Formats: sequence, structure tokens, C-alpha cells
Amino acid sequence: MESVAVKKFDDFNVLDKELAKYWECYSIDGKIPDKHRSVISSSWSRCNQYRTDLLKEQADLLFQGEQLFELKERNQLLLKVAEPYMERLFNYFHDEPYSVVLADQSGVILDAKYNQQILRLMEWRRFWPGSVWTEKLAGTNAIGTAIEEGKPVQIFAAEHFCKGWHDWVCSAAPIRDPLSRQLIGVLDMTARKNFVQAHDLYLVSSYAYKIEQALASRFVEENMSSFRTLLDTISEPLVMFDLEGKITRCNQQARSLLYLRSGDRLFEHFPLLEKVWAQCPEKGLKELVDAKDDSRWLVHVHPYRVGSRLLGGMAVFHRQTKVKRAKQPAVVRYRFDQILTWNPQMQSVTELAKRAAFTDQNVLIIGETGTGKEVLAQSIHAHGLRRESPFVAINCGAIPSHLIASELFGYEEGAFTGAKTGGSKGKFVQADKGTIFLDEVGELPLEAQAYLLRVLEERQVMPIGGSQPIPVDVRVIAATHRNLWEEVEKGRFRADLYYRLNVITLHLPPLRERKEDILLLAEHFLESAKSHPIRPKLTAEAAHILKAYSWPGNVRQLKNAMEQAAFRSEAGIIGVQELPPEIRSSFPVSPVKAEGWKRRRRKKLDKDTLLSVLKYNQGNISKTARMLSVSRMTIYRKLEEYGIEI
Repeated sequence: MESVAVKKFDDFNVLDKELAKYWECYSIDGKIPDKHRSVISSSWSRCNQYRTDLLKEQADLLFQGEQLFELKERNQLLLKVAEPYMERLFNYFHDEPYSVVLADQSGVILDAKYNQQILRLMEWRRFWPGSVWTEKLAGTNAIGTAIEEGKPVQIFAAEHFCKGWHDWVCSAAPIRDPLSRQLIGVLDMTARKNFVQAHDLYLVSSYAYKIEQALASRFVEENMSSFRTLLDTISEPLVMFDLEGKITRCNQQARSLLYLRSGDRLFEHFPLLEKVWAQCPEKGLKELVDAKDDSRWLVHVHPYRVGSRLLGGMAVFHRQTKVKRAKQPAVVRYRFDQILTWNPQMQSVTELAKRAAFTDQNVLIIGETGTGKEVLAQSIHAHGLRRESPFVAINCGAIPSHLIASELFGYEEGAFTGAKTGGSKGKFVQADKGTIFLDEVGELPLEAQAYLLRVLEERQVMPIGGSQPIPVDVRVIAATHRNLWEEVEKGRFRADLYYRLNVITLHLPPLRERKEDILLLAEHFLESAKSHPIRPKLTAEAAHILKAYSWPGNVRQLKNAMEQAAFRSEAGIIGVQELPPEIRSSFPVSPVKAEGWKRRRRKKLDKDTLLSVLKYNQGNISKTARMLSVSRMTIYRKLEEYGIEI
């Protein structure tokens, strides 16, 4: 991007003469020089459209007396905040012919400081409070051009459009409202052209920024004073915190009931608030939290703004009736490191699931039966911030439709015929503070869908037959093998519930699309097999069939198949004959080929296998031969071959 400062030059006089020559040519032919910086060319073009007087030598002094007084009154805060910074900047050059001026957003000078060497010249040029320095009235100049460009600029000598300013160099930077970012003023430094210094533009820009920061501090302090009264009068615990969660103010109720203090980190006391606040601080939130003394509070958090700028939040705590949670530990068997895959699609799903674990958004897992939907759901729970709380799973398709509502939402004693004494809490209350996994959510009847939607929206459960809602804080992970959108179009699933559940969607690929994972998973399941003294091994033929099979039951079917094969395998080798019939029958094998496999299996009876089976059978030759599907003579021959003594 082109610099808005004058470029570095070796010979001051050469640059001065070149710029003067450009201006003379323009005054004759009206053509803007090609060699001008773009910021100057643009400004001269605007001045030409404004018909600004090229030979102007004095600015227009439009505000004097009462008009100037009223203008300063309207900019009182800007003047008050800027004055000490103008003084510091002026003192930086106190012995040199510099001036420091402050103009409003319209280019009218409000205040100025001059070195005595240039005081009379400035007065004659009307570079004075009340004069107007817009490009339209004063041509190209640092104040007017900074307003037009919206950024710091430096104008040197004959780069000024009007001849009267050719002896000067000026540097100016906009001052913006720290909240709305609207232009409210301009800080300018002007000096005789032979006194220009390379860092002038940097200095004026840094002091303009300091003025903005001082304005921001003033705005915050003034607005905070109005909240002090609110803090001391409201009867509920109330805290104010900044964008990092640090408490800046809290009332007596927050100190005595929640043990909070100014300077504490609110999110360390209430971690759940941090997760929700991080997702959408602009809109505010409502959340149930537990304090350290186990009291429960409904927290309303409102964004705290000054103007349009978000500065933090204000949290009001409302005490709730504490509901005893069902004593259910966070029992999960699966974690992400147990999901074995070399498949790129499955790896992508796993990575997305890991990211989802650290949010509280609802998750919808879509996949065929047996693809591992609950494995993924448990992994998300175990990896996330609720891992120390319960994980409660319910198969919505395995419960009769007339019982599903009572299972999910609980019931009071006597709510219906056969209701248990004392009632039932239901799965949602059992999962409070943790995760509920709604497997086969597409099987829910429409009536239960409406109830579920209300629970998700209101974060509270009304037990069947009950009169008091129970607040619940639950993360929902749902799963289905159906295309839920098709179910919506057919009227079998509520669209509003679909949108509620379908925030983060994870599509699990079927095993037939994960060819590279089939043997990886098969070996893992064989490693875990408990039905054989040694780890069974797959023959090449069996491995080929496993990879070619379509696996309609997916990973669950593969696991079952390997457990069956391990049980059938007596020799520690799994060939085609050890595979389950439904798999084996998909690939017919000729008797000759089958016999060949048996011969190769006998040849593969290695020393380690023989020793393991002998040990398992306590040295009994007959039992060992039967388990290995070979004759007793083969066992004796192998014992002699391997030098094994019994």
C-alpha cells in the first residue's frame, strides 16, 4: 500500500523545486502530474471538482465569538481530553517553528498551540481557531485530506493545492469515537517546510491514538458510575465482568451468597458460563449453574455495551430449587483413541467430532445400523467438558410408544396405572449436567417429539402427572439410521425438532466404504477374542473374503463374525470354513480348493501355536490334536520336528 507520508529524499531543495514545477504546470494546463503520490492526485482531483481557489492565501474564518464558543461547547469532552496530549506533543518541538492544532470532524480548528517564531504567520494565514480547513475551502491540506481519506496523511510544500500553503509541511491523523469509530476530530502538526522531520506523521498518529484511548477510558468510567447504583439496589446477586471474564463489579448479595469478589474470574467459578458466553456474547444467554455450595442458580447474562462497543457482560443470578440428581456415574466405554481407522472420510468425521466435544451444541449422528453411532457419542462425551458427569443412553426405537415419554421425562407417583411408588426421574433428569444420547431418535412418536422440543427450548422437564417443572442442564446427542429430512417431508418428524437437533451433523460411512479398515478392525477384534487360548490368525483367503463382503451389519457384524470365527478356530488359524455361514456362502469354494486350504493350514502349524495349545490342554496330545483339527501322529511329528519334549 502506498505511504501517506512524504517519501524519503536525498536533496530537500530538489524535491521542493520538483513539486513547485508540478504545481506551475497544473496552474497552466490543468493536468494533474503523473508523478504525484496517489493521495495527492486524488485530493487535487476533488479540489478541481470543488472549484477551490488555486491562488488562495488565507483560510476562511467562519466561526468567531459566540459561534466559536458554541462549537467548543459541543466538543467540550474532546477538547478536555485532548488538551494534555496536545501540550506534550507541542513541548516535543518547543524550540522549533511548529504548531499543534485540534480540528473537529468538519475541519474547523478548535484549539491551537504555536511557537512564537511562526505565530504572526499563522495568524495572517488564518491557521487559527474558527477557520475551516476542508479541501473544498482550503484545498489539499493535512486536516482536510485526512478527513476525506479517513487516515493519517502528510502534505509537503507545493503538494498543497493552494499557493498560500506552499511554505509549510503538515501532518494530521483522524481521531475516532472509540465506540462507534465515527470521525470526531483531527490532530495536526504543521511546520515550516525546511524543518520537516521523518517521524512527524508517526508522532501525530500516535498522539491521536492516545486521545482515542483516553476517551474510551472516560466513557467506561462514566457508564460504570450508573451501574454502581444498580449494583447496590438490586436484591439478587449481580456481577459485571469484562470480555475475559474478570469480575469488575459485584454487589453485596454476590459476595455473601456466591462468595464472589472483584478481580475474581467468573468463569472459574462457573465453567459452563464460559462455554456458552464464548459461543455468542453479543446476544446474551440464560443458563442453569451450580455454585460451590451446591446451590442452583438460573443466570441471565446480558451483554454490556457503551455505544456499539461490547465491553463485557452483566450477570444476574436467580436461586432455583435444587433437584437431587440421580446418582449415576459417567460410565463410558469408548474414547476417540479407540476408534481405529485409516479411512480419510472416517478420520474427517472423528476430527469434527473432537471439535464438537468442546461445544455444548446439539449433535446429530447419521449412519447405518452398526456403524458405531454410540461409540462416537460416548467419545464426544468423554472428550468434552461434561466428561465427569453422567452419560445416559436410550434407544428410542426399543421402547413402546406409550412408554417413551415416561422413560425420557419421568413421572410422579400415581401418574398412571402401574406407576412405581415414588415415581421415576426419567432419563433427562438422570443425565443432568451430563449428556443424553437419543439413539434412533427418528423412531420417536410425534407426541413425544413435541415434548422433547419443549424440553430443549425451555431447559426444563415436566414429569408426567407433575405440577412443578424441573430445570435440567443436558447436552443432547441424537442418532438415527434414517434420512430425517425425508421423514420431515413425509410428516413423520417435526421440522422444528429437526432444526434443533441438526446443529452439528456427523455422517458415519458404512463399513463397505471403509475397505482399508476391514482387516484393521478384524485383527483388533481377534486380539480381543476371549474364546481362544492364542490369538487366531486370518488366512489370505479368509482376509480376501472379508474385504470383498458387503457388511450390511457394518462394524457390529464384523465384530460378531470375528468372535464366531475365533470360537470355531481350533488351530489358531481362521480360514474360510471358520467364517460365519452368511459370509462364507457369499463366496462358494470348490471341494478341491477347500482341501488345499486344509493342507496349507496343517503346514502352518508353527511351534508357538503348538506350545500354546499344549499348555492350554496340560500336555494332553489327544485334546491338542482335536483342538488343532489334526491327527495325533501330526502332533508327534511336529513335536519331534520342533524338538519339544513333554
